[in-house]
Amino acid sequence: MSSSSTKDKLGQGLGNRVLLDKVDKLRELGISHLVPLPQMVVVGDQSAGKSSVLESLTGFHFPRSATLCTRHATEIVCRREPTESVVVSIIPHNPSPEREKLIKDFRRSTDMILSDDFPNIFEEAAKVMGIKLSEDDGEGCSAFSLDVLKVEISGPDALHLTVIDVPGMFETVTPGLTTESDIDLVKNMVKRYIHESRTIILAVVPCNGDIANQKILRLAAEADPQGKRTLGVLTKPDLAIENATKAVICDLVNGKRRDLHLGYCVVKNLGADDTSGSMDSRQKQELSLFGQAPWNTLPSDRLGIPALRFRIKQLLMDRTRAEFPMVKSEIMANLKKSQGLLADMGEPRSSTDQQRAYVGRIASRFMRIKEYGLDAYYTRSKFFEDLEMRLITRIRTINEAFSRIMLEKGHAREFHTKVEQTAAENQPANEDDELPQGRSSLYDEKIHFKIPDFGEEDLSDIVTDPYWCSKPEMGGMLEHIQEQYIKARGYEMGTFNAEMLPCTFKEQGKKWPYIAYAHVSNAVLIVHHFIRQTLEECCPDVAVREELWNFLLYGFEGNDGLVKRYERAMNHVDFLLSVEFENRTMTYDPRFEEKFSQLKLNDQQLSPNEGNGTESEKQPKSSLEETRMTIHNALHAYYGLARNRFVDVICQQAIDYHLLYAKDGPLTVLSDNVVLDMTAQQLEIIAGEDLAVKEKRERLTKEIESLTQALKILRG
Repeated sequence: MSSSSTKDKLGQGLGNRVLLDKVDKLRELGISHLVPLPQMVVVGDQSAGKSSVLESLTGFHFPRSATLCTRHATEIVCRREPTESVVVSIIPHNPSPEREKLIKDFRRSTDMILSDDFPNIFEEAAKVMGIKLSEDDGEGCSAFSLDVLKVEISGPDALHLTVIDVPGMFETVTPGLTTESDIDLVKNMVKRYIHESRTIILAVVPCNGDIANQKILRLAAEADPQGKRTLGVLTKPDLAIENATKAVICDLVNGKRRDLHLGYCVVKNLGADDTSGSMDSRQKQELSLFGQAPWNTLPSDRLGIPALRFRIKQLLMDRTRAEFPMVKSEIMANLKKSQGLLADMGEPRSSTDQQRAYVGRIASRFMRIKEYGLDAYYTRSKFFEDLEMRLITRIRTINEAFSRIMLEKGHAREFHTKVEQTAAENQPANEDDELPQGRSSLYDEKIHFKIPDFGEEDLSDIVTDPYWCSKPEMGGMLEHIQEQYIKARGYEMGTFNAEMLPCTFKEQGKKWPYIAYAHVSNAVLIVHHFIRQTLEECCPDVAVREELWNFLLYGFEGNDGLVKRYERAMNHVDFLLSVEFENRTMTYDPRFEEKFSQLKLNDQQLSPNEGNGTESEKQPKSSLEETRMTIHNALHAYYGLARNRFVDVICQQAIDYHLLYAKDGPLTVLSDNVVLDMTAQQLEIIAGEDLAVKEKRERLTKEIESLTQALKILRG
C-alpha cells in the first residue's frame, strides 16, 4: 500500500468544504428532527473498537477513564485550519427552559488537539447533560442523554470530515449505573440515527467474534435492506487467529458476500497495552499486519485507516451533493408548514393584556357583523350569503306573520255578523284534528324558513313549547255572551255589570298568551342562533369559542348573560299580558266610539224577520237581547283596537327593544365594554393558553427561527 498514492487520493477527496460546512451549521441549528441531513453515523456493540476507529480517523484521543463518550451521541467535526484547536459544546435535545441556558452556555476550548484537560471537560459536559457517572449522583441524573456533544477539531493536518458516534450497544446491566430500560434506550437511539435515509451507516464489527450474528449488522439491515448506505468496518484483525475466521473476513472484503453494497474495510485498532496513543505507532503496526498473508492479498483501497478515511469522505461528499437540493426543498416546505400552523394558532395569549386584546378583537368583529345584521347591510360581509343569518329580515318576516295570525285566528269566536253566520253554516267538521308540528307552524306556513332549534336545551326554562293556533269557533257568539251575562248579572237596570267587558274580552283573547309566548320564543331562538353563528365567524379557535360562549350564555359578575337577557324579553310579555287582561279594560282611542256607534247603527237596521214583512211588522227585541248585543258591540269595537295595540307592543317592546336594540339586550352581550370589565382570571379561563398550546407555540416559534436561519445558511 503506497503512502504517497493514498495521500493523492485523500487530496482529491477533500471535496467542497463550503458544502460540508453548511451541513454542519444546519445540524448545529438542531433541525435534524425536521429535515434529515446527510451524515455519517458510527455504530457498533460495546468493545467493538468504535473509539479506536474514531481516534484513528480524527486524530483526537477521547477520554477513556469513565467511558464518557459512550453515554451520548458525539458529533465530531474535523476541519483543516492553520492552527490547532478543539471546541467542545452541547447541542440540546428539547431542553427545559431551565436547562436550555445552562446547555447553551457550555462551551470549552483548548488550543491543542492533545490536552490533559479533556477528561475534565468531558466529565463537566456529562454533568450538564444530566448523565449519571457514579452511584452517588442524584436521582435527577440518568445513564444516557439524548443531547449531542459536539467536538470541533481544527488543525493543519486535519481533514474535512464529520462523523457522529452513538453509544455502543450492550446487553449487560451495570448495577448502580445502567438498567434494562437503558438497553432499550440505546437501541432506540441507534435505530433513530440509522433509519434516516440520508445517513451513511459505518457499522463497526470486530473480527474476533461471530460476524454473521452481530446485532448491529441486523439493525443496519433493517434500516438499510438493500445495503446501499452501509459500510462495514472490520476491526481487530490481529485477534482473528483461526484461518477459517480469516477466510470469512477476506470473503467479506472481496465482495463474495453481497449483503452490503458499499462493502467492507479492515482496520487495525490501537493495542490495548499501547499507552502512548501515537498515531504513528498505530500506522506502523497496521502496515506491518497488512503486509502479511492473507491480508496482503486484499485490495489496498479496503485496507487501513487512510483508505477508510478516503472512502467515507467520498461517500459523505457524494451523498451530501446528491441530497442537498432536496434538503433545501424540505427546509422550505417545513418552514411554510410551521408558519401555517403558527398562524392557525392566532396571536399569543400568555399575558392578561394579550388575552384582553385577543378577546377585544373578537368583540369588535362581533359588533360589526351584528350592526350589519340589524341594518340589513348584507353586502358588507360574506357571512350574510347564508340567508339564515339575515337577522332583521327574519325578525320582520315573523312579526308580519304574527300580526296576520292574530288578525285571523287570535280571537276565540267569530263576532256576530252576516258573514260569520254564513261561514258557520258552511264550516267543515273536525278541520283541526291533525295539528301541524314545529315552531314555524305558528304562522300557518306564512314564512319561508324554519325557526332554528339551536339552544332549546340551554333555554328550556325560557322559551315555551311550539304552538299552533286553531281557527276561531264559528257561530253562537251572542248566545255565549248571553250565557256569560246571566252568570254574572246583578241588580243593574237598563245596563250591564262593568265586569262584563273585561270578562268577555279575556275569554275572547284566551289564545293571546300562547301565540305571544310562542312568537317571542321564536324570536329568541332566531337571535340566539344568530349570536352563536356570529361568534363562530369571529372566533375560529374552538377552545376559546366554547369558553367564551359559556361566559356569554350565563354571564359573570357585573354582566348578565344571554339567559338573563332573554328572560327580560319573556318577562315583558308577562307584563303586557297582565296589562291587557288583569287590569282595567280601557282605551282612549276615538275609533272605539266610532266603531261602537257604527255597530249599534248596523244592529238597529236589522231585525229577526228582516225581509218577511213591512217595518211595522218587525218584532221589538227583548231587554236581554238588547243587553247581549250591546255587550257584543262594545267587545267587538274594543277587541280590534286592543289586538292591534298588543301586536305592536309585542313587536316593538318585547322583540325590537328587549331582543334587538336595548343597551343590555342579547346583541350587546359581547362588546368592548364587556371585555374591559373582564377580570384577569376570567380572561385566563376564556383565552388563556394551556401548557400544551404554549409548548406547541414555543416549539413552532423555535422551528421557524431555526428553519429561517437554515435558509440563510443555504443561500449564504
